[in-house]
Amino acid sequence: MGRNGLRFLFFTLAILMMTQPGAIAFANFDAPYGFYKDLSAWLSAYLGGAVILMLYALLKRKELGIKLLSLYGLHYAVLFIVVYFLKLKAIKSVNPPFSIENAPFLTFLSFQLSILLFLPAIFSPPHYPHDVPLLLVQLSIWVASFYVFLRLGELEEEKIFNFFSFLKVVEVFP
Repeated sequence: MGRNGLRFLFFTLAILMMTQPGAIAFANFDAPYGFYKDLSAWLSAYLGGAVILMLYALLKRKELGIKLLSLYGLHYAVLFIVVYFLKLKAIKSVNPPFSIENAPFLTFLSFQLSILLFLPAIFSPPHYPHDVPLLLVQLSIWVASFYVFLRLGELEEEKIFNFFSFLKVVEVFP
């Protein structure tokens, strides 16, 4: 995978990392409905952020290639269907009018809520035992993103352990 593909993978992992704590926080806000509710809230928030990533991928389509774009689109469609049925399973008794028409709006809304709750949720870890598998997934995503970040640094051929090099690797500054 080239530099642009690794950068896109890093951004995808970053969206997954940033949405999980806040999504679990608002999923457990009123009552702990269980593992499926937390998982569906997290993946729904990720799908809301993945729309922004898809726009980024469309802007960089020549560098990323049609194969990666089509794979990402397939990933998005399958995950959207999985999240829809997870939400139906998790909140069927709580929110009966949930339908496919309001799912895209709710994914973007849950993305915004998870980003808003990111910092408070980081400093107060989940209290429920059904969240332990999600925390383990979060740790593995941190490890994977650090590995991708190191690979990006190798491609850039410079030290990446200071802040300004980090900004250059993720292309904040050209």
